[in-house]
Amino acid sequence: MSSVKPFTPENVRHYPKVELHCHLDGSISLSAIRQMAAVTNSPLPADDADLRQLVTAPLETTSLIDYLQRFQVVTDLMQTPEQLRIAGYDMVQTAAEDGLIYLEARFAPAIFTAQGLTVKEAIAATLDGLHAGTREFGIPVNAIVCAMRDQPLADCIAVFKTAADFADQGVVGLDFAGDEANHPAIDLAPAVKAGLATGLPFTLHAGEAGPVDNVAVSLTLGAQRIGHGVHMSGFPATISQAKRAGATIEMCPTSNVQTKAVVDYTAFPLAEFLSAGLKVTLNTDDRTVSDVTLTSEIMRMHDEFGLNWSLLEQLTLNAIDGAFLNDPAKEKLRERVRAAASTVNQS
Repeated sequence: MSSVKPFTPENVRHYPKVELHCHLDGSISLSAIRQMAAVTNSPLPADDADLRQLVTAPLETTSLIDYLQRFQVVTDLMQTPEQLRIAGYDMVQTAAEDGLIYLEARFAPAIFTAQGLTVKEAIAATLDGLHAGTREFGIPVNAIVCAMRDQPLADCIAVFKTAADFADQGVVGLDFAGDEANHPAIDLAPAVKAGLATGLPFTLHAGEAGPVDNVAVSLTLGAQRIGHGVHMSGFPATISQAKRAGATIEMCPTSNVQTKAVVDYTAFPLAEFLSAGLKVTLNTDDRTVSDVTLTSEIMRMHDEFGLNWSLLEQLTLNAIDGAFLNDPAKEKLRERVRAAASTVNQS
């Protein structure tokens, strides 16, 4: 007689998961934030509840810009190599506790240069922290380097070219993050082309705070993955374009509710995108700012849409397919997921 393992938070946490869309500066634990503050003797609230309120966005956040304000406390503490190493290490530890078997961490190194670090030094220190975490916790973690949409294109191109110098040290992709509403994808075209010329692939934030047009343009520019993309909902032509391109869609439920990309969880287009045949993945976006784990996001989608073990396997394999990894590394991850899938349907 066969039985299905209960779809509980604990069982989901132990399931081997993959995350492609997670921002370092939005995902640092409170204990690591305190360690980073100690490096520069920076004051923080003594009480964890007060600190959490500073760095976590409520569900009633008014916009993406309002949401992004929650990052300032943390990014002010990401200005020295030691602070960046603490942050990178912490991110891998958090991923391990959440049951991840692969993570792509993204960060914008230009944000870490306010106190004199160069972009190159910021990338190097962050990678040191990520690699130290991988050695300690055994989870392979690679990096996606972001430029900020509101910065001059020449500066963005310089970030991408510097990131490419680390292509053999764990930088596997490029991205544009930040204020999509005021900086549409078409304005970024020269920098995206320059970034692609380095040989690194792109994932682009699109269709989150901006219209569906940004998704269409991002795909046309050559993005292999779309961050969020929820504003494709109700636009079958762009959904078809994404499907033809084989694009991976990095969906982030709670973040999208907070930034008002969707009005609430019931409006989140997971079922629509899956039924259209898109390569959907689930991600946290910002673990600390949104106060989520990948386990909790999966459970939320279970509660809202009936996500089950079979669908979780599909979403995880989608993430592996879309990962900026070579084929042998992907196959190793697939083997772990298939093995887990066979154990949740026990005989």
